[in-house]
Amino acid sequence: MSEVTRYNKLQLDNIQYDKPENKGTVYFGSMLYDLNPLLLQSSRLKVKEIKEVENQRYIVFETDDSDFSFYDKLVQLDDHILDATYQNSEEWFNKELPMDILEGMYKRITKPFKKDDKPSLEFKLPYHSDKIQTKIYGQTNELIELDNLTVGSTIILMLQVKGLKFLKQNYYCDTFLSQIKLIKETVTIKPVSCLIEDDEEGKVETDEKYDYEILDEEILKKNKEIEKLESLILNNIKIIEEDENNLEMIITDKKNIIEQKKEELSKLEEQLQNLK
Repeated sequence: MSEVTRYNKLQLDNIQYDKPENKGTVYFGSMLYDLNPLLLQSSRLKVKEIKEVENQRYIVFETDDSDFSFYDKLVQLDDHILDATYQNSEEWFNKELPMDILEGMYKRITKPFKKDDKPSLEFKLPYHSDKIQTKIYGQTNELIELDNLTVGSTIILMLQVKGLKFLKQNYYCDTFLSQIKLIKETVTIKPVSCLIEDDEEGKVETDEKYDYEILDEEILKKNKEIEKLESLILNNIKIIEEDENNLEMIITDKKNIIEQKKEELSKLEEQLQNLK
C-alpha cells in the first residue's frame, strides 16, 4: 500500500520519472516515489482564497508567518523536475534541450513572492460531474463541505504528485489535491476579562506540529486500479505492435519466396520452350 510522505521526509533522489508517452493531445510521464504513487503531506497552511477562473475553481493557501518549509520543499521539487528533464531530454525527446529553454517552458508549482509577503500556493480543485473529488475532513476526521473552509482557516493538505504533462509550448507537474484536513477554524473572541494565565504548568512540548496522517484508502485503491489498467493497456499495445511487426515480416518473407518461385518457374518454362 502506498504511504503518505511528509514533506520534511521527502527524499528527492528517490523520485522516479517515467518516459513521457503520447496520450492523445499531450505527452505524459508518471512520477513515482520508491515505485509507489507520490503522496505528499504539507505543513500547516492557511486558507487565503477560494476563487473561480473560467468555470474552474482554485484554492489558494498561505504559509505561516515564520514557517516557509513546505513552500521551500516544493521549490526544491520544481528544481529537481527541471534537472531531471534536462538530464533525460535526449532519451525522452531524441535531442538535448538547453536548460534555459526548459526553464522558459516549465510552469512551476511555486510562484515567486515579494520580500515582505508570505509565499502562497494555488491548486486546482478537481471536479467530476459537478462533484468535488477532494476529500475534506473536519477536526474529528468527519467529512465536511468546502464551504466549511473559510479565509484564515488552518489546514493540512495531501497532494498527489502524478507526473509531467508536456504540451506544445510548455510543460508542468500534474498534481491532484487529494485531501484537506481542517485543523482550526478562524474564530474571533472578544473576552470581557483577561484570559492569559501566568502559569507554565499547562505548557505542552512536542517535536511535531501534528501526529496524524490523512491517508485516504479509497483514493489509494482507485489510483492502484488506474495504474494497473494503464499498465495492462500499455502491455497490450506493445503485444499488438510486436504481432503486427512479426506479421509484416512473415508477409514480406512469403512475398520473397513467391517471387523466387516465379523466377524459377519462368526459367523452367524457358528451358522447356528451348527443348521443343
